[in-house]
Formats: sequence, structure tokens, C-alpha cells
Amino acid sequence: MKLYKFSPIKNYNELVEAIKYVSSKSSKLCEKIIWKKLSIKSLTIFSHYENEYENLKNILSEIWDLYNENNWPRVKLKEKIVIENNIIEFLRIRKPDPYRMQVWCNDFEIDNYKEFKEQYLEENNNLKLFIREKYEMIEFFHPDFDVLAYVVS
Repeated sequence: MKLYKFSPIKNYNELVEAIKYVSSKSSKLCEKIIWKKLSIKSLTIFSHYENEYENLKNILSEIWDLYNENNWPRVKLKEKIVIENNIIEFLRIRKPDPYRMQVWCNDFEIDNYKEFKEQYLEENNNLKLFIREKYEMIEFFHPDFDVLAYVVS
């Protein structure tokens, strides 16, 4: 039995297929929760095995430029990937976490975090606020979806 839809990702082609899947599923998740689509330019890969994490770092280091490290490596794509209305510019690899059964997550692009929070957070059980030391984020979650999504302040 394969526990995770894409793990382990072994090569560039499998990575691109996963990017397409997550972008599409995240857009559908957003529509289900707030009844509209938001654009995506950054995705995070949830690796589920240590060797998958190392392999993904190797794939990304050969093909894309390291952008920064904020807990995990984040790369800027040399060529953006366009999927529907989303233009994916960044990918991040997350180390294995036994509490993350989802395949990936993404950050939605919004113009005004405060307005978004006021409009959607209180009335929706599928949005959860996380307050960090330097920022906030609102998580999109639904049990019918194997992806997570966020709006970050």
C-alpha cells in the first residue's frame, strides 16, 4: 500500500507531476473554503522519508538556485511553471514530519492580509489562525483534501 500520493519523489519528472497536482488541488481547496481562487507562486514539498528529503535537495540543487533557507531549503525556479492561473516561482523542501500526512502545501497570494483575515477567518471552520513571533498565517484545511494552503501576513 502506498501511504503518500507522491512519496518518494525520485526524479525531476515526478516532481513536476506533483507540482501540477498540488497547484490544482490547492486551487480547488481554496474554492471550496472561500468560494474563489487565489493565485499561487510558492509550494512546499512535504517529504515523508529521510532519503526522499536528501534526494529532493539533490534534484533542486542541480536544476534551480537556492533562494534562502528558512527552516528548510527554498529555491527560486530558473523557469517558472505555469499551471492554470498559477505561476509557480518558488519551491521549498520540508523535512519528514510524522504529523504531516498531506502531500504538499502552498502559500496563496493576497493583496491585504488584514482584510482577508477580517472577511474570512471568523466565519469559516476550515480556516485556522497560527500566530508566530514575527508573523501570522491562516491555514486552509479540509478533510477531503490531501494538501494544505496558507495565507501569510
